[in-house]
Order: sequence, then C-alpha cells, then structure tokens
Amino acid sequence: MDTTLSLTDLLPRLVEATNLRLKVLAMNVANVNTPGYQRLDVDFESSIQRQLQSTSSGSATPLKPRVVEGGGGVPRADGNNVDIDREMNVLTKNALLHSLYSQLQAGNMARMRSALTGR
Repeated sequence: MDTTLSLTDLLPRLVEATNLRLKVLAMNVANVNTPGYQRLDVDFESSIQRQLQSTSSGSATPLKPRVVEGGGGVPRADGNNVDIDREMNVLTKNALLHSLYSQLQAGNMARMRSALTGR
C-alpha cells in the first residue's frame, strides 16, 4: 500500500486543522483573563512530518489535528499563561494559511474537474 501523502488527501486536512486552530485560538482569547487557564494549541504539523519521514511500507497513520496544551507565555500571578499579543499573531498566521490552503484546494479540484470533463 502506498503511504505517500497525496495533495487531494492532504489539503482538506490542512483546512480542517486551520478551522480547529481558529476555534482553539478563539477559546484562548476568550479566556485571557480566566484565572488558571492554560493556553491550548493544535498539533498537526508534527503528524505530517512523521508521515513524510516514515519509510515503512505499512498502512499510513490517519492524519488528524489534535488539541494539545500549548506552551504559552510566562504564567501570571493568577496562573493564566495566555499572551494576547501572541494569540493575535498566531490568529493572523492561521487566517493566511487557511486562505492559502482553501485556494490550493479549489485549484486542485478545478484541475480534477477539468481532467474529468475535458474542458
């Protein structure tokens, strides 16, 4: 079985990961003043890296983004470690990546449609 990542499989998962990251970032921002709240993040890139570096000929492990406790800034006196400036920067980066992945996915789908219809 081929374990290589195809663009057709990867792009929707990248869009899914940016959607999940947006929800997690919104939760971090909403809890910026909640005592004891610990910043959360989405881990997906390490799964892709492991998949790309895998040399086994077995079946591919499913790529799925997962929410993890993310290292935040220095915890404040109330135990909260959310840095609002960092969250806004990550939010901007995530929005740009989401736009890029969506455009790439649309282009990929258009090429597939063109190949199928001959137009």
